Amino acid sequence: MTNFYDFNIYPNIEVIERLEEFGFEGACIFYDTDKYDEDAMDNFNQLNQSTTLKLYHGIRINETNPQILRRNIQKYYGKVDLLMAEGHNPKVNRAICESRQVDIFNHPHHSNMNNCGINHVLAKLLKDNNITVNIDLGEILHHNRFFKAKLLNQLSQLLLLQDKYEFKSIISSGSKTFYDVRSPEDIILLGQLFSMDEQTAQENISTNVSSIINDITIHKQSIVEGVRIIKKEHNI
Repeated sequence: MTNFYDFNIYPNIEVIERLEEFGFEGACIFYDTDKYDEDAMDNFNQLNQSTTLKLYHGIRINETNPQILRRNIQKYYGKVDLLMAEGHNPKVNRAICESRQVDIFNHPHHSNMNNCGINHVLAKLLKDNNITVNIDLGEILHHNRFFKAKLLNQLSQLLLLQDKYEFKSIISSGSKTFYDVRSPEDIILLGQLFSMDEQTAQENISTNVSSIINDITIHKQSIVEGVRIIKKEHNI
């Protein structure tokens, strides 16, 4: 049986209940840096206790200054399950791709860009640094025809680079309310909007997300980047 995940939702109990109804295995709730405090952790713990879903939590870093971006990456690495960084100008996008501590690259294309926000150099960095690109269905579905056509063209460019450099991607709903939640079948079908075949779309909400989940354990075992704590088993 295939396990499906939605790894980009907002902290809303109705969203979580809807995901349960659709048979998802798990989800990741992302909090903005300016809203992540003890109250946010209490909120996550309450949501986690109220569901059978496997819930994870992360930080959404949204900065237009590369130096502040790097500072926040260092600040939150290891304190949450996952780090997601929002794309902006070329300098920010490069800083994201250069950081091995970033798990998910969200919106690499900025609304003012005419391309996908990733070139051949950045595509190779994504692969080398094990960074996953998130495809946000909410962004596609909630915009007008002109922006939607532009966005689909940017995603087509992104997928061409992915075919060549083999960096990972996932598809998420970006759900803020239960109206935004889509079933696994709908997500796989919507993947065809940007020329993704059925198997690839399925992997984007299953096996590719499972790979990210496996990396969470590595984060929690890391003292600093690249240095891990290995627990030694003692024979009795």
